[in-house]
Amino acid sequence: MRSAPPEVVKNWPKPNHVNPVTRGPALMIVELTLLPLAIIVVVLRMWIRTRWLHKSGIDDYLMCAAMIFSIGTTILVIMAAELYGWDKHVYDLTVAQLQNGRKASMAGQTLFVLASSTVKMSILASYFRIAPEKSLFRKLVWATFALVVAAFVVFLVALWVQCIPISSYWKLKSDHRDCIPEGPPLVVQSTLNVVTDFMIYALPIPTLFSLRLPWSQRIGLVVLFSVGGVIVVASSFRAYWIHYTLFKTYDATWEGYQIWVWTAVETNVGVICGCIPALKPLLFPSRARHQGSKYANGSQNSRRKEKITPVVEQVEMDTRKLTDNDESRPGTSAPVHQRSASQRPMSGDTEKSRFDMDIEQQKAYMY
Repeated sequence: MRSAPPEVVKNWPKPNHVNPVTRGPALMIVELTLLPLAIIVVVLRMWIRTRWLHKSGIDDYLMCAAMIFSIGTTILVIMAAELYGWDKHVYDLTVAQLQNGRKASMAGQTLFVLASSTVKMSILASYFRIAPEKSLFRKLVWATFALVVAAFVVFLVALWVQCIPISSYWKLKSDHRDCIPEGPPLVVQSTLNVVTDFMIYALPIPTLFSLRLPWSQRIGLVVLFSVGGVIVVASSFRAYWIHYTLFKTYDATWEGYQIWVWTAVETNVGVICGCIPALKPLLFPSRARHQGSKYANGSQNSRRKEKITPVVEQVEMDTRKLTDNDESRPGTSAPVHQRSASQRPMSGDTEKSRFDMDIEQQKAYMY
């Protein structure tokens, strides 16, 4: 929060500590609409994954953690606007209110980093379900995951060590203030947040177009995943208002109100968009039941059978080929015209089979 120079303070109106102008209830209405919706989609996701399909994973539990942090962020956003002066002009606030507002800002930034990072980790972890081994897509997912984790650690540490002692962040008239400028780290963090959001929601698009599906279904899947582009818009608005509040105005609490709005919108919309692909069984219940039956009761025997059966069939076909073509043994050599008709793809097509299995895995996950 920048200190206003004397010439700016002289032009401010007389402080009104009794009945100041406020932003109104818009923030509370927006957040109390998005938060229940986010909770509902997470509950539906966990019900589908654990009770219906019986194959929950780390991405589901990361999304649950993100939901917890998002709830905390939303509650703090409402408190900041209603109790700590972030919906009023800075000249209508007392020093005590400004200090409480700064404490809320520190807590809000911490919760936002936790919520947005866990949402991104959850989405990236879900991509590993559809990323073939050693593919470029999988390498890009790993690189993006590493970038998200690194940014999470760096910005969380930078937030808590920007002032020494940390209380100097909210004690505006402290005798011993040693703080780095607040603006540059926040601008870098918000900008990188937009970039990683865009990367995450753009990564699967080429893979979706490469699937062997009718064009109508491909376009439907692209639209399904591209709904996440809403989060890119929300993070862009948040980045803009951070820059404006830090560098374009001295009325930080009045203009900073927009930062709080888009902070909670981004976290809740991120949770909603991250859960939408996992809710596709609700659109295709018969297919979901078929997929879920393979994992009913968490049976390890059924999974082991699925892994072993293709291998057994492959060995059987290879053995059959050897016995059918063994011309050194009387009566085992098949006529030439029968060989071409009965010949099957053997071990030479192993790579193609693996590719086909990867494609089927992607279809099962995304459609």
